[in-house]
Formats: sequence, C-alpha cells, structure tokens
Amino acid sequence: MEAQVEKGEVRSGLTIAGAYAYKLRKSLFAQFANKVKAGEFSKEDVARASRELNTFLYHILVERLKLDKLDVVRINVGYEVHGRELRWDYDNLRIEAYKKIPKEKIDEAIIEAVRHMKEIIEGRYIVEEVGKSITGDSLYKIRLGDLNVGMLEAIRLNDEILLKGALTSPEPLIIEKVRIELYGREFLEVLSEKLNEIISKGRKISREEAEETIRALLSIVKVHSH
Repeated sequence: MEAQVEKGEVRSGLTIAGAYAYKLRKSLFAQFANKVKAGEFSKEDVARASRELNTFLYHILVERLKLDKLDVVRINVGYEVHGRELRWDYDNLRIEAYKKIPKEKIDEAIIEAVRHMKEIIEGRYIVEEVGKSITGDSLYKIRLGDLNVGMLEAIRLNDEILLKGALTSPEPLIIEKVRIELYGREFLEVLSEKLNEIISKGRKISREEAEETIRALLSIVKVHSH
C-alpha cells in the first residue's frame, strides 16, 4: 500500500514584495521544525525547497509582473511531502498583488512561469545571437524560458572571448571583462555551456543599472542594422 502523501501550505500574509521570501521561508521552517528535530528532514532540505520557491516567485513577481519591492502582495502555495522531498504545487499557486494588476494578468504570468518552471528553477538559459555591434563584435540575447533577461557583447581575441553585459534574472548583475577560452570550439557552444559559470562572476547591481546596460547594448544592434 502506497504511503499517504502529507500536504501543507505556506502563506506570506500581507507583506511588501521585498519581504515575501523572508515570510515564506519563516513559515516553511516553522512547519518543518518538528521534522527537522526528529531527523526526518534536514535544515538543508528545507532551505533547498525555500530557495526553489523564491527563485520561481522572483521570476513571476519581478520579471513578469514588474512589482516594486514596496508593492503589497499576498502569496499562498501548497506542497506535498514525498519521503525527504518537498514538492511545490505551482499549478495552484495563488498571488494577490496590490498594484492595480488585473487578476487575469497575474494568472497568465503564473501559467507561463509554470510552463517554463524547470528552466527558471535550474537557471537553464538560452543564448541567441542578435547581431553585430558597430565595431563588428557579436551581441547575444539571454533568455530564461520565453523571457529576455540579458544581453552580452563578445569581443574576439584570437582563441579567447572577452564578455561584457548584464542580466536581470535571477538577480540584477553586470558582467565585466570575463574571459573564456574556446580551444578551437564554436563560440555559441562554449558560451551556452559556460553561461552559469560566467554569471557567477557577475557583480550585483541595481535592476535599473542592469536594464540600462541591456538597453545600451540593444541600441548598438539597432544602430548597426539601419
């Protein structure tokens, strides 16, 4: 006979968007305190589930709904416990946003994010070449699921590439003079393979700065295409 699946739910209550992660993490740890104490779950198991949820919610709240950190939200999300694994019920995720965002738009954002859930949580980026700069350097768009989240300019130096650009997800970052060696391989292949490593070398900046850098790189493509 199959073991009964335990279900639960975490709720943020009314909170500003900048504090939702803390509220949900606190709620989750409180619910799993006895399991952690009994050795059924480790703190790392709970923290991992919390990080996954926060990554997913950041994508919806910030990337898709463009909420400011001071906008008020209320988030309810259910979960199931399978052995030592906590699985989020993203299909029934409920978000209320107090910024005059129509419910249909929130529902649509959740549906689209669920469709690309694996890419978002695992940071599986898609790299696309969009053109050349005025100086002949290649420019690449970075996508997460169906959303554009960054731009990179690649300057070729023999068998090495110098990269600069910015991303807005999973958090706003600027990439400054990161070098990668090609070893005779195709650049797009190497870039796709090493993108997470490149992102790990980025410097945190404000969202406004990241968006401004992306706009500046896009404008180079547009100027060149005329």
